[in-house]
Amino acid sequence: MRGTLRRAEVETQPLVLDADDGTTWELLLPPGWALDAEPGARVTVSGDAATDVATVSMVGPVLRVRSLSRGD
Repeated sequence: MRGTLRRAEVETQPLVLDADDGTTWELLLPPGWALDAEPGARVTVSGDAATDVATVSMVGPVLRVRSLSRGD
């Protein structure tokens, strides 16, 4: 999916994807990942809905990220 990265305005400031379809996904990055994009960047993300994960931020469904690349 494609969208824009941002930090959610909640206490933990999780990284989220505002997807082009209107869904806000909380991103669950693999351990040790160094993100090559900053909030505000347009990106393409591949991953799976993490239905077995709950977070305290509750900003939207959780996406377990497999790949993330910068886009236009």
